[in-house]
Amino acid sequence: MSTPSDEPRDAPGAPSPPGAAASAPTPTGAAPRVTGWHWAAVGGLLAVTAALAVTSLVGDSITFDEPFHLAAGYAALTQGDYRLSADHPPLARLWCALPLLVMRPAWPEPDDPGWVAADVVPLARRWLFDLNANGQQLVVAGRLMMVPLLLATALATYGLGRRLGGPDAGLLALTLACFSPSLLAHGRLVTTDVPMALFATLSLLCSARLLERVTWPRVLAAGLALGGASVSKMSWPLVVPALALMFVVAAWRGYRQGRAVPRAPGTRPARDPSAPPGIGTLAAAALVMAACVWMTIWSVYRWQRPMVMPPRSTADAAAQSRYAETLEAINYQWHYALHDSNNVPRRGLVPFLCRAAVDYNLLPDGYVFGLARTLFFSGARVSYFLGEYSDTGWRAYFPVAFVIKTPIAALLLILAGVAAMWRRRLPLRDPLLLTGVAALIIVFGGYLILGNVNIGERHILPLYPLLFALGGLGVGWMTAAGPSTSTTAGESRSSTGRYVVGCLVVWLAAVNIWIHPHYLSYFNELAGGPSRGHRWLADSNIDWGQDLLRLADYARRHPDRPIKLAYFGSARPTAYLECEALPSYLAFEPTARLTPGTYVVSITQLLGVYTEGNRPSFWTPRAQETLRDFAFAAAAPLPDDATPEQRALHEQVVREYPEWQAMRLISRLRDRTPDTRIGGSLLVYHLGVPDIELLSRP
Repeated sequence: MSTPSDEPRDAPGAPSPPGAAASAPTPTGAAPRVTGWHWAAVGGLLAVTAALAVTSLVGDSITFDEPFHLAAGYAALTQGDYRLSADHPPLARLWCALPLLVMRPAWPEPDDPGWVAADVVPLARRWLFDLNANGQQLVVAGRLMMVPLLLATALATYGLGRRLGGPDAGLLALTLACFSPSLLAHGRLVTTDVPMALFATLSLLCSARLLERVTWPRVLAAGLALGGASVSKMSWPLVVPALALMFVVAAWRGYRQGRAVPRAPGTRPARDPSAPPGIGTLAAAALVMAACVWMTIWSVYRWQRPMVMPPRSTADAAAQSRYAETLEAINYQWHYALHDSNNVPRRGLVPFLCRAAVDYNLLPDGYVFGLARTLFFSGARVSYFLGEYSDTGWRAYFPVAFVIKTPIAALLLILAGVAAMWRRRLPLRDPLLLTGVAALIIVFGGYLILGNVNIGERHILPLYPLLFALGGLGVGWMTAAGPSTSTTAGESRSSTGRYVVGCLVVWLAAVNIWIHPHYLSYFNELAGGPSRGHRWLADSNIDWGQDLLRLADYARRHPDRPIKLAYFGSARPTAYLECEALPSYLAFEPTARLTPGTYVVSITQLLGVYTEGNRPSFWTPRAQETLRDFAFAAAAPLPDDATPEQRALHEQVVREYPEWQAMRLISRLRDRTPDTRIGGSLLVYHLGVPDIELLSRP
């Protein structure tokens, strides 16, 4: 059994089978010669990407989701326990936790409240910042494991572009991937978005090769690629319609070609070795792929059905009690996921399949539980877009996010690639693969656009390799191919095309170097650049808690200025620097006194995405009156004969008044130009007594 190359199978001049001209890959003649310089360019681009990723990841503090992914991965790796943050499959987490086997960090005791309640947020923060002095180093070790996955994603993008348009198209697609701020921003963090992008791309590539000719290695490769997607992110089912369409088109092509083959009456036609696979062969291949996915899921969960293993000793009453409490917490969430707000069981195919998978042991409990949480329990999330807030989202959110978070040079190259394909500037080598690419873009993009979770451009990362592969087709403008009136006109077009494409590549690289290492907060010129990105988007688009190390460096250079911080993130700021807490997403101590100093506010906190009191719109006349009442009550002495209820109320007012004052102050900072900016997410204001009195008054 021979192993064909990635290039089209048809030999130059080989006759096409009858009826195949409209659907089979277009013959392109001899495969382009790939020189050593080509492979040197591929290796050089990957090396540059690795350098950019590593040099930037060490300077970012722990970002929002990283503690949860790493803690869940370490628990699964060392204990076979899948209770933590089950809404993400464990593959990428297990991979990132591998270095921790050598570092051997301390782990919370079995009676830790977060562990018993299966609550990853308090447990992960306690693990990284209380039990271990090197929490930042633990996360950096996990990030380094992500770099090979980032490089693999870039290489898969190269393979996709090459299969669609040839080696030069692959090289341009690779360039787009290697200099993408979005891929570099999230591909070096302990998250699941880039692994999903990797396996979705590999699923398309491997399926395209499989549909070209069915062999056992190709079937297994396609099955394992889809299996990798299934244990990377719960959005993986969106890949299936694209693959299904590819299979249907291939089956139809084979059916038409088989009917067109002439045969003598009463005889069976001879099997043409170059003919597309038949329907039966493709159906069998699809079943094997499904079996590979099923086995991959079970293998990653160690063929273990329960999320939480029962205590080994039935005589350990304390362990049995903790186990029962954990199961109660998980069962509550499971019940809530599969019932609506009226406590009525959800109906439909997906809830039915989830229940059946558990009842008949078809899949690990942790996997089904995570899928149910993702589909039904996550619910709407408050999001910010163009100065507005919503928990139902906007249809324009992801299209706009893509347009303003992608370098203009990359956008133009993608458009050039689509135009080159439309104008037939270069032969399309694999129309069937293009069908899958287009289908996945439509299905995945449509699902996100119609959804109500608008918290980050990172959710569309699985589409980037596909779009960059289309951008690679822009090399069609660098050749004299395509319609032209004369050879001279064709050469003139190709010369202009080479110049334009070359300038766009240089622009793309320059933008990447300019924004390094602040990839998370990148916005292009259409949005006004990173300094104006907060006018458009918030959260992980610009501010994910990544700048505490830079704030600590600032504090060391200005020791005479006390830091008062309103922080958006899961890290504990006091693990990085000495500071006081303004209203933050997760509270920390000590609470800030509104005294002169350096006030540092995360962009997401400044915008009040999750803290309504930070929004100017919160401060209606009624809210202002409440603040005045708080000020009066907090300043008034408590009478000696006050009742217990009056004392409790007074204590509550004294406790809440500073927070209301601080929220009022932050709500007014939106209209004030910051004195400086730290990284891409922290705004710095130097405030004296007059400033504070003016900003915090009702």
